[in-house]
Amino acid sequence: MPDVKKVIRNYRKKMGNINFSRQVEYQKAFKKYDVKNNIILYESFHGKGMTDNPFAIFKYLVNNPEYKNMKHIWVLNNYEDNGYYNYYKKFANVEFVKTHTKKYFYYLVTAKYLINSVSFPPYFLKKEEQVYVNTWHGTPLKTLGKDMEGSITQHSNLQRNFLQTDYILSPNEFTSEKIVYSHDINDIYTGKVLENGYPRIDNIFYESQVLESNFSILKGNKKLVLYAPTWRGEVGKVDDIVFQIVQSINDIVENINIDEYEFLVKVHPLVYKYIEGMDFEGITLIPNWVDTDELLHYIDILVTDYSSIFFDFLVTDKPIIFYLYDKDEYLEKRGVYLDLDNLPGSICYSAEDVSKNITESNTIVNRYKVQVERYKKQFTHYDNGSVIKDYVAHIFLAKQSVVEKDYNNKKSNIVMYAGAFLNNGVTTSAINLSKLFPYDKYNLIIIDKSRGNKTFEDNIKRLSPNVHMAYRGGGMNLTFYEWVRYNRFMNYSKVENVDFYKEVVQQEWKRLLGDINIEVGIDFSGYVPFWTFMMAFSGFPNRIIYQHNDMAAEKLKVVGGKKVHSKNLTRIFSLYKFFDFIAAVGEKTLELNRANLSEYTEENQFVYIPNVLDPDSLFMHRSEPSLEKTAIFNENMLLINDQRDHGRVNATAITAPTIKGKNFINIGRLSPEKDQEKLLQAFALLLREEGPIHQLYLVGSGELEKTLKAETISLGIEDNVIFTGQTNKAIELLDKCDCFVLSSNHEGQPMTLLEAIALNKPVIATNIEGNRSVLGDNSQYGDIVENSVDGLLNGMKKFLSGEMKSSHDFDIQKYDNYAMEEFTKMINYRD
Repeated sequence: MPDVKKVIRNYRKKMGNINFSRQVEYQKAFKKYDVKNNIILYESFHGKGMTDNPFAIFKYLVNNPEYKNMKHIWVLNNYEDNGYYNYYKKFANVEFVKTHTKKYFYYLVTAKYLINSVSFPPYFLKKEEQVYVNTWHGTPLKTLGKDMEGSITQHSNLQRNFLQTDYILSPNEFTSEKIVYSHDINDIYTGKVLENGYPRIDNIFYESQVLESNFSILKGNKKLVLYAPTWRGEVGKVDDIVFQIVQSINDIVENINIDEYEFLVKVHPLVYKYIEGMDFEGITLIPNWVDTDELLHYIDILVTDYSSIFFDFLVTDKPIIFYLYDKDEYLEKRGVYLDLDNLPGSICYSAEDVSKNITESNTIVNRYKVQVERYKKQFTHYDNGSVIKDYVAHIFLAKQSVVEKDYNNKKSNIVMYAGAFLNNGVTTSAINLSKLFPYDKYNLIIIDKSRGNKTFEDNIKRLSPNVHMAYRGGGMNLTFYEWVRYNRFMNYSKVENVDFYKEVVQQEWKRLLGDINIEVGIDFSGYVPFWTFMMAFSGFPNRIIYQHNDMAAEKLKVVGGKKVHSKNLTRIFSLYKFFDFIAAVGEKTLELNRANLSEYTEENQFVYIPNVLDPDSLFMHRSEPSLEKTAIFNENMLLINDQRDHGRVNATAITAPTIKGKNFINIGRLSPEKDQEKLLQAFALLLREEGPIHQLYLVGSGELEKTLKAETISLGIEDNVIFTGQTNKAIELLDKCDCFVLSSNHEGQPMTLLEAIALNKPVIATNIEGNRSVLGDNSQYGDIVENSVDGLLNGMKKFLSGEMKSSHDFDIQKYDNYAMEEFTKMINYRD
């Protein structure tokens, strides 16, 4: 039994983590309170203001007698000096809450209608009775989601939110397509996109009592010019941005007649706090709380850059000036969807040119009439000042009053965890499978963590473009007692309460993927207890876990004096019985695992599903070689990696294959089960007999790298052994070498062995089950040798003497066809 005091101590420590404590408090509210039909919750930009589309919908509903019984909850973190708050706080049916508070949790789980312009926090989970409307916040000129530069996972919480919505509101077809495809929800989205213009644009058509009471200039005699630059840069790095904006403001105002024009400035909230106290002559700084579209009703001339504000302003038929002083830099860093040379207004690159266009603004509309009409036709054709009425009728009254688009292709869905996308055989196998996957019948969703390094991102980019990637951000929502139960399994591998596990796991899947109906769940890795747990208790009709190795041997694997997989694999083995299939990638591996793991499994669970090869990527280097010889210090080298930064090149080069002797190669993690130490000892003996004319490439990295390098020095072969580290050019290097050597003590179905024989390379492989699964007991592709130093030495000598059998008839297409037939049978077995 666990120590109760220790459990409580650990829990309190966890509660010190703000994200964990929010998950706990939200889960408590989620389980305690029921949905109330008369509550609407509005959130705009994570509680930064009462603005944008949610505000426009709120204004319509709060003033509509048909909805007088509704209670309106506004998420607002800063009430101070907010004109809308001061106005609406007097309404009996309007209440304000701050994010991540107990009241916020309460209303987030009880509101029948949830209306948001961006996204709810990672812990949010829509209840079945709730209606979630995501309005988004603009027609995108700038790239969105996976189209943006930066981290490949940066859109994960937005994607998760979109998958939970019942409706996404869109102003036009262009925006519908960009939101759906850039957030990778095409084909699998179960909600509907409602396309009928933007609620917030309705505000442009009408006066605002709140703004007029706060800003007398709106009713003055001067022409109102609004400068509204978009956000640039990164959060926490605003100094350069602030300087540029301040400089632009001063330079523009300096050259216009302030007796004729009132110059208004509305900047991003992160910039506003830096300039609100500055003394600007002849300008009015508009505070953050002001809704931009309400303000646009009064504006005569708009000056902006890459902000979607200009799309909204098109409905006024007033002049737009685009100040694109950093166009080239912005295009490189962020990217845009539209041609910046054909915008619906005057394009300027200097402040002086902006000032000149302001004074000549009466000519702009006529000068750019063609572009303006084209943009209006494409982007604002629905917007007539009353689009909210139709949206409300559709959402609240179930009337078919707007265009409703369905992006779901109705195919069955498979979700797969592929194993963190490390540089290893499991990743290669998953990538290859993604290329041959039967997309004609299924959608494939691969799920992983929401943060990764360059290796992680590079490998994801190698997947088929047909794959939908989902990234798990946040954590599982659990109360204290649920957390204790969950951790009893994770700490002690005891499966004690299957109904509880199913409840929390299925809730977590819903948090991650919304209402997507999953037919098949695949733990393709088979090494990570959390994802095995998630698949085992998912309730998916078909649950599959892969075995890529001799799993009993893996459990006993020792690195640095520790059994590194023992605890994790103990948990995983205890969950095998909850899977329909245990897919072994090698026939011999299947027999070994079935015998060694019989206490955890049933005999009929095991199936043989070989990994597939991707011929396109396997042979691509032959038509597009990248490993060309380069002379460095008068020596032939191969450049395997180079990173360029502002003219500086950080390059990694390795010794080129020798022409004096033969080039052996081993590809794999530098770890005990791969046993490259044995290979080094055999190679040292070979060089003693043959002389130092041959080379050995060790491709990979791992915990034994330093030990193996020290071993080469001890053996006196350091000049003949090349450690390449991790490289995406391993296959090309393999093709340049003469013989592949696999020295492993246990394997499942080694992908590098398959790749070597597909490239028609002679192979030497130790006599273990996984290698025999690939090569057969009497291999025609090379030699299966005794798993020892002498065995490897004799294999290399046999190769050098020309006695090794080597065949060139490996039929990749036939092999892949068989593998995919077996895979398809496995995922289809319920049909």
